[in-house]
Amino acid sequence: MSRYSYQTGYITHVGKVRSVNQDSLLIRRGSIDDQDFLLLAVADGMGGMSRGEVASSCATGLLDRWWSDQLPRLLSGGFDWEQVENSLTVAVEQVNHTIRQSGQEHPGQAGTTLTMAFVYQGEYLLLQVGDSRAYLAWDGPLRQLTRDQTWCAREVEAGRLTPQEAANHPMRHMLISTLGVRPEYTMERLRGRLASGSGLLLCSDGFYQELNPEWLGKNPPSSVQELLDQLLARELEGSASDNITAVMVRMTKSWR
Repeated sequence: MSRYSYQTGYITHVGKVRSVNQDSLLIRRGSIDDQDFLLLAVADGMGGMSRGEVASSCATGLLDRWWSDQLPRLLSGGFDWEQVENSLTVAVEQVNHTIRQSGQEHPGQAGTTLTMAFVYQGEYLLLQVGDSRAYLAWDGPLRQLTRDQTWCAREVEAGRLTPQEAANHPMRHMLISTLGVRPEYTMERLRGRLASGSGLLLCSDGFYQELNPEWLGKNPPSSVQELLDQLLARELEGSASDNITAVMVRMTKSWR
């Protein structure tokens, strides 16, 4: 029987320009039939004063509550990917509703991106709203799994902008889908499998905009946390004009 083991790590930093860290993250780990499963999430809030921070922490907080309240009921009859995906979809809808309701009760609009991954037996489910990203990472080049829900990314896909033009476009940060702003949003879904030794990297735009993929190298350290700490140190040598947040999980597979 295969045994799947997971090593996790995270970083979050306010950066060198902003005074408030509006990013939030979540890492939760459980076990069923002696097999670990994980929920990872990164949320990047937007809004004046502390409103963005409130929105992103609302997203991760409600997912944490889903983990504690809803997931045990789902697992009571055994693991089912479809049930987990459907339940997480409802949780995201609750995030959107709760943030919008809070915006009606308090002055100032706020919203958040949300990128999450549920991992079990070497498989993963990704759900994303906004422009935080998920990558396949570790030994080899980064491979972006999610699509940015931005105006520029849409124009590149349509062939109306080149990637080079989009990188410097004045509307490059304009989101076309987010949580907490409107009743409607678009959620991307992706299922996949991790090869032994590979990892998932979830991060805010403040992280990937400062990232040089060559920093990961062909011989990364054995520790996920050590790798992320090294990446953060290098990013802080640059402009670091936005909040920087990333979570990572690396899987190894063995036989028993």
